[in-house]
Amino acid sequence: MKKLILPLMIAALSVPAMAELPQSAVLQYSGSFGKLRLPATMTFTRSGGSYKIVSNIKVPLYSIRFESGGSISGNTLQPSYYKDVRGGKLYAQAKFGGGKITYGKAGKQKTEADSGSTMDLFTLAWQLAANDAKLPAGTRITNGKKIYRVGSLNSAGSAQYKIGGTATTVNRYRVTRGDDTVSYAFAPEFNNIPAQISYTDDGKTYNLRLTSVKINGQSVPSK
Repeated sequence: MKKLILPLMIAALSVPAMAELPQSAVLQYSGSFGKLRLPATMTFTRSGGSYKIVSNIKVPLYSIRFESGGSISGNTLQPSYYKDVRGGKLYAQAKFGGGKITYGKAGKQKTEADSGSTMDLFTLAWQLAANDAKLPAGTRITNGKKIYRVGSLNSAGSAQYKIGGTATTVNRYRVTRGDDTVSYAFAPEFNNIPAQISYTDDGKTYNLRLTSVKINGQSVPSK
């Protein structure tokens, strides 16, 4: 029995610890939209078995709001909807349920089978945060307008980002989405909160880099 217990203990210690998702998080980003530098805010909240993510980006002449929500069980997020709202009007959305996904621009939606795991970029960010950057099998990404096949998630090394005025180590990753690349970075010191999301949509590149964060109402790093 002793010979069996020791290998099991070693195996358990070798498994990466999963990050616990917060009850709430308010993340402030310095965002770029083309050549412009713009503020952006993402809020993550969960209550019981549900979650909601809202990201707001202010671009010239109007604002963009990305919203997604769904159920959460352990470290798995299962979206039920995603919305892209521009200037207060629905631009595109995706709805999940019954093994199907309905998606497209407002007034031009279609439905198809939802095989595997389809997520928006922001839900995927928190899914990766909670699972040590492990990509679920069969993952696809939607921006509300289209659905993209996803390639492998590859490490892009680590870097130092200034978060809350303190230099913090982040781990960076890249994942292919159709013909382009999405970049993520996570801060392991703060339960892998998304420290960067960078992607291209409609010919515009969005690069959101975390500058400050409140987790469960407390600023981090604590001062």
